[in-house]
Amino acid sequence: MVEYTALKDGIFSPNSVDYNSLMRRRIKKANNPLQPIFEAFSNSLEATSGKHNSIHIELHHIKDKNLFGDKYSFAAFSIVDDGEGFTPASFLRFEKLYDESKNKNNLGSGRVQYLHFFKNTIIESTYSIEGETRNRKIELSKNFYNEFGSVIRSIDENITSNIPVTNSTRVSFFYALSDEDKAKYEQLTCKELKDAILKRYVNVFCLNRDNLQNIYIDHYVNGIFDEENSSKITTDDIPTVDYEETVPIHYSTLSNKGTSVIKCSQSEDFVIRSYRLPSNILPRNEVRLTSKGEAFCHQGFNFSLITEAPRIETGISFLFLISSDYLTSRDSDIRGNLNIISKSDFISKRNLFTGKQEILIDDIEDCTISSISTHYPALKKAKDDASENIRKVAEMFSIDSSLLEKAGVKYSDSDINVLRKVYTFTADIKAESDAKIKSIVDNLHELDPNDKGFKRKFDQKVKELNKALPLSVRNELSQYLSRRTLVLQLMEQAIKGQLDIQKIESKTKKKTKNKKQPEGIFHNLLFPKGSSESIESNLWILNEEYIHYHGLSESELDDIKIDGQPLFKQNLTSEELEYKKRASGDVGIRRPDVLLFPSEGKCIIIEFKAPGVDVSKHLHQIHQYASIIHHLSDERYKFNSFYGYLIGENADIYSILDSDGDFQQSQSLGYIVRPYKALPRLFGREQGVLYTEVIKFSDLLKRAKLRSKVFTEKILSESIISKDKI
Repeated sequence: MVEYTALKDGIFSPNSVDYNSLMRRRIKKANNPLQPIFEAFSNSLEATSGKHNSIHIELHHIKDKNLFGDKYSFAAFSIVDDGEGFTPASFLRFEKLYDESKNKNNLGSGRVQYLHFFKNTIIESTYSIEGETRNRKIELSKNFYNEFGSVIRSIDENITSNIPVTNSTRVSFFYALSDEDKAKYEQLTCKELKDAILKRYVNVFCLNRDNLQNIYIDHYVNGIFDEENSSKITTDDIPTVDYEETVPIHYSTLSNKGTSVIKCSQSEDFVIRSYRLPSNILPRNEVRLTSKGEAFCHQGFNFSLITEAPRIETGISFLFLISSDYLTSRDSDIRGNLNIISKSDFISKRNLFTGKQEILIDDIEDCTISSISTHYPALKKAKDDASENIRKVAEMFSIDSSLLEKAGVKYSDSDINVLRKVYTFTADIKAESDAKIKSIVDNLHELDPNDKGFKRKFDQKVKELNKALPLSVRNELSQYLSRRTLVLQLMEQAIKGQLDIQKIESKTKKKTKNKKQPEGIFHNLLFPKGSSESIESNLWILNEEYIHYHGLSESELDDIKIDGQPLFKQNLTSEELEYKKRASGDVGIRRPDVLLFPSEGKCIIIEFKAPGVDVSKHLHQIHQYASIIHHLSDERYKFNSFYGYLIGENADIYSILDSDGDFQQSQSLGYIVRPYKALPRLFGREQGVLYTEVIKFSDLLKRAKLRSKVFTEKILSESIISKDKI
């Protein structure tokens, strides 16, 4: 039975670091209670070379009997291997924190996890050096630190026996510091421990399947080997290659100007291997690079298209390992730190790579994804979907496909990363563009408007200026057009009743808290209720000029002010008061949907009606508002010309024409108009006139789409960014 035995007469290693501070602030306790076992097992893997070596992971329990039956308590963990042993060089590294001489991505932080989880850690190692067999013992405990200023105590003894001794290293953990961890160790089985090891080291196991160490998970109860509940990791636990493909990846070099990348004829072979694993071992698809017998994920690579794709098979995840002599040649002393550059850095740091040939991260990603997607239809669909999304982003923001490629856009890039890469790339040519723009403007004086060739020369200047404009200008135009496109699409969905809020109200026959009346959808879409910022509205759908007028949405007539002055005159006569009350009740508390005041003497009135409301029954409303404003507004405004719009979807045109012969049907798009309607002369006011238009939301949408289409096609027909400069 493995029992804790304290070292006596050991030597404490001086520490140059404050372990108490280090453990609190920098190297915190891991979340996984098996982390110390993982750390020790990793060391054993590194100390052994393959199938001729063995690693034993021992779980020790103590069994006692009580009234409720057998009770198991945790005694110890041990990890035993027959590797190179704890040589003086190994111990020297062990004494130093953050030592890089091991050529591994392990700088000593593992032993800090020993201290976090266990009161005592005992390391016993037998090894041979210069024909001499030695035995080294080490004890770790944070309890040592306060008294001795060290957490490491060691004994190094020579074994004088002439009998050869097999190298062996045992790392044992005693006395869990946390009751919670102790409880988990007491319940832990070798099967669970085996699954945890498989899950943690699946990359390494797949990579070294044909030369895997003999790995045992042994259970001991009261010091007696429990064969029935012990286990072993064999090649049967590790999948064979599902598919293997060798793909050539070409070197790249920079163009003469250093602004673009050119593919070279020289290439390197990269081998892609695929492994099928149960999802309980590998929760999702993974792509790993390999070098020096290890698999890792380099920080600069992004394979999220593969790793985040839907499952190829139910209950199965796929591990993809990429190997190449090129990767090994670019591996630094620290595991996983590859000296490989991205396309964007290749260009931005062009001075460092002029005349050099490099294999780029982007090409490794693209070739890997293309190879994998060829073999698995589900991943091909993910790739196609990603390509389509990038295409839509490019279309929305009018980005040329060649620019996407030159900016290094990848399948796995999110929308924001696509745009960020494009904007970053074009920033490098901004100075050149600005100089060109200045030159064009500065030389305008050379043009002669009386010259017969003036138009041709002027048009040429315009084309040159368009080509020189920076991407930011194009983006602003694109955002402008995109916003309008989305507004029109939203309006179309609202007309068809396809908005979620409409479906809810239709299904439940109840109005939601956020929508008091159906026309509110269209009202808020065109000009938000309670707003006075017409420039931020979508009244351009009705008329482009209207967004520039001073306007109000759903404001009480009595409360309306223009330039700080009340709309209505303040001292109404008794006749005026009576008139105000007779007009459909006390209209002073009524709210016109939209009022616009373009200039002195003019007023625009807009009323929205719910799609199910017959607008022909509300013709009087526009006339009423116009008449009241005409007769009761302050004399300073001189409102004599009114333009009224009654907008709904249920408009019986023929009923309107029958009721008022002054209305005329338009020749297109289905709306009707009354060009002139005289307002009565009351209270000494001059003659007022009212222009009225009745239109359906659907017809309004058609008009807006036609205007937007012409404008969009005109803008997008021009190539604002010069392809020659990219």
